[in-house]
Amino acid sequence: MQKILFLLCFLHAHFLLPAQNETYAGRVKIADSLLLSGTFEPAARAYSFAFEAFSGRAYPDDRYKAARAWSRAGDADSAFFHLNRLVEKTDLPDDPFTWETEPDFAALKNDFRWSRMMTRIALKKEQQAAIKHDPLTLELEQIYDLDQWYRVRWDSVIALHGRKSPEFQDFMRRNREQDSLNELRVIQILDERGWLGADEVGQKGSSALFLVIQHAELPVQEKYLPLMQRAVANGKAEPANLAYLEDRIRMRQGKPQRYGSQIVPDKETGAWVLYPVEDPANLDKRRAAVGLGPIQEYLIRTGARME
Repeated sequence: MQKILFLLCFLHAHFLLPAQNETYAGRVKIADSLLLSGTFEPAARAYSFAFEAFSGRAYPDDRYKAARAWSRAGDADSAFFHLNRLVEKTDLPDDPFTWETEPDFAALKNDFRWSRMMTRIALKKEQQAAIKHDPLTLELEQIYDLDQWYRVRWDSVIALHGRKSPEFQDFMRRNREQDSLNELRVIQILDERGWLGADEVGQKGSSALFLVIQHAELPVQEKYLPLMQRAVANGKAEPANLAYLEDRIRMRQGKPQRYGSQIVPDKETGAWVLYPVEDPANLDKRRAAVGLGPIQEYLIRTGARME
C-alpha cells in the first residue's frame, strides 16, 4: 500500500511540473517509466492522462502500451477499448500472432471479446490485402511517392548547389511539372469518385489525395476544401490534414491561420518563422482538437520560431 501511495504521489508531482511535462511526449515518458517499473495501474492512468493532450488520440505504439498496462492492472474493459481502437484506426497489427504471444494480454484471452477481436483483425487483413492490389490504390500510392520524391530532396539540392543555382531552378521546374500531372489525375478521381478513404484505397492512397490538393494552386484548394471537410465528417480523411489545408488556404488569402501548421521564411534572414495565427492564446486547444501536438513541439521539430 505504501508503495502504491508513493507512486501516486510521484505521478501527481510529475503532472504538476512546468510546461515541458504538460505535453503529450512528456506525459508518455512518465507512463513509459511506470510501465517499465511494473507499476501497471499508475502507468495505465498516466497513458490516459497523456492521451488527453491529443483530445483522446494517441500514437499506435503508445496506445498498445496502454492496453498492456490496463490488462496487467486487471481492467479488461480499458484494455479492450485501446486494442479495439487500434483495430479500427490503424493498420496494426502487421502480424496478429504478436498480440497472441504478448504475455501482458494473458488475462484477456479467456474473455469472449478476445476471439471476437481477433476475428475482426483477420477480416480487416483480408480487406487490406484486396485494397492493396486494387489498380486505383496502386496508382494513388505512386502519386504519393512522386509528390514526396522532390520534397524530401529539396534541402539536399539546396545544400549542394544553392537556392539560386541553375540546378535548383531546374529541380523546381521538374517538381512543378510532376505536381501538374499529379493534380490532373487526382482532380479526375475526385470528380468521378469523391474523396476516397483508407477503407477504399488504403491510408497511403487516401493521403495522396490530400497531398496533391495541399500542393495545388489556391483556386483548386478552395474548390475541393468542402469535399475534404465532408470527408473528415464521414471518417474518410484526417482532421489534422484538413487543418493543414485550411491553414494553407487562409495564408494564401492573406488571413491569419488557425492551427499553426504553416511556416514561412523570414524576408530578411531567411529563417523559418510561424505564419501569423489568430487567437494565439487558444492555439494549442485548437491543435489538440484535430490531433496536432503542442505548438512548441512543432516549432522545435521544424526549427521555426514564433514571432
